[in-house]
Amino acid sequence: MLQRARGRLLRIWLRLFITCRVMKIGFSALMEHLVYEILQKLLHRFHWIVPGYIMGGEKRSKEKSRLRKGISILIATPGRLLDHLKNTTAFLYSNLRWIIFDEADRILELGFGKDIEEILDLLGSRKKGHGDQENTVLTHSKIQRQNLLLSATLNEKVNHLAKMSLDNPVMIGLDGKKMEPISTIKRLDSSESDEDSEDKYSSKVPTVGDYKVPIQLIQRYMKVPCGSRLPVLLSILKHLFEREPSQKVVLFFSTCDAVDFHYSLLSEFQFSSYPQTEGVRQVFLGCKTFRLHGNMQQEDRRTSFQAFKTEKSALLLSTDVSARGLDFPKVRCIIQYDSPGEATEYVHRVGRTARLGERGESLLFLQPVEIDYLQDLEKHGVSLTEYPVLKVLDSFPLQKNHTKKSVFLESHPWVLCLQKALEAFIMSKPEMDEHARKAFCSWVRAYTAHRGELKRIL
Repeated sequence: MLQRARGRLLRIWLRLFITCRVMKIGFSALMEHLVYEILQKLLHRFHWIVPGYIMGGEKRSKEKSRLRKGISILIATPGRLLDHLKNTTAFLYSNLRWIIFDEADRILELGFGKDIEEILDLLGSRKKGHGDQENTVLTHSKIQRQNLLLSATLNEKVNHLAKMSLDNPVMIGLDGKKMEPISTIKRLDSSESDEDSEDKYSSKVPTVGDYKVPIQLIQRYMKVPCGSRLPVLLSILKHLFEREPSQKVVLFFSTCDAVDFHYSLLSEFQFSSYPQTEGVRQVFLGCKTFRLHGNMQQEDRRTSFQAFKTEKSALLLSTDVSARGLDFPKVRCIIQYDSPGEATEYVHRVGRTARLGERGESLLFLQPVEIDYLQDLEKHGVSLTEYPVLKVLDSFPLQKNHTKKSVFLESHPWVLCLQKALEAFIMSKPEMDEHARKAFCSWVRAYTAHRGELKRIL
C-alpha cells in the first residue's frame, strides 16, 4: 500500500511501463483520462507499449476495438472494467503483471467495493480464504502478479481491501522514514475467526494523526450567518479578482445542484456599485467561470477541466469530484462554501493550491453554529485564522445614505444592498428561482451524509 504524494504516480509509471503489463483502476473517468494523456506523453518514443482506457461515458464498441488490438497499460474505472471482463471475449489479460488501485479509499467510499471484489475474482487475484470458497479463483499460476493500493488515508475499508487482495503487504511511506513491512495476511482456518484475523491485521496498520499541509498555504475561515452567505461569497470573489486579476480560484460546494445554481447566477448576474446611475450595468465578476461535477456529461467535464487549466484568470465551481487526483496549475485560492465534513476532505480540497512550492490561500465558510468545526480540524493538526471579512466589505463603495460602517456583518450596508439586488434578480427569472430551490433542498440533504459526531456541529 502506498500513501499518496505529489508526483508518486509518475515515478511508478517510469519504473513499470518498460518491464510489465499494467492495469490501473481509479474512481473518476476524468482523472483516468488525465492519467492516459500523461502516459501518451511518456510513451511516445516507445511505440511498442500501447496505453489505452475504458471508462463510463465512452462507446463500448470503440473500447472493444481497442481491447481487440491489444493494450499494454490499461486505465479503467471499476464499473466499465467489470463489464468488459464479463462480456468482452477479446479482452485478454493472461499476461497481466500489475494491478494498481489508485485512490483506493475513494473507490470504496463511492460504493465500488462489490465491483472490486468481482474484478479480483475474475482476474484471479483475490486471496484464498477471504469470502466464500466458490468465489475464490486465485490459481497456482506461474505468472507473478503484484497489486498496489494507493491511498491518501488508511481506514477500515482500505484495510479490508488490502486483506482481500494483498499477500505479505508492505507499507511504503513517502515521508523519509524507514519502510517497515506490516502484517502478513494469513489464510483463515477453522482455528482462527474472521474477527481475530481482522484485529491482528488492523493493529499493524498505522492510524492517521496530524495532516501535513504546505507551509506556504495560508488557511483562514470566516463566520457568516446563513442569510448573508451569498452576498458575502460574491463580495469575496470580487475582492480576490480585483486584488489580483490574473489568478485562478476553485470554489467547492457539497452538491451538484448548488454548483449549477451558482454557476448560472455568476454567469448572468449584473450589478452596479452605484444604483443611482442610469444604465450602468455590468457582469459582477470579470473572470471566466467554469463548473465541474458528477452529473455533467463526461465530454462536458473534460472540456471544462481543460478550459480551466489553460486560462490565466478563471473561477471553477465544483463538487468534491475535483478534490482528489486532479492537478490544476496556478490555482491561487481555494474557497469552501460548504463545509467538507471530514478533516481528510478538507485537506484534499486545500491541496489543490500551494503546489510545487507556490503560495496559496484557502477560505472556509462557517455559520456561527458551525464554529466548533475548527476544533475538529485542530485535532488533526490543522489550524485556521479568521479572515477579515468586514474589512473587505468596507472596501466596497456604499450608497450616499449608508456611509457609516457596520460592526455586524448581516447589517452591513454593502451586504444589504447586494442581497436586495440578488433577490430581485433571482425572482425576476423563473428558471433561476427553480435552480435556487433545488440548490437549497440538496444543501439540506447533504447534511445527512455527515457522521454522527459532526452532525451536532454542522
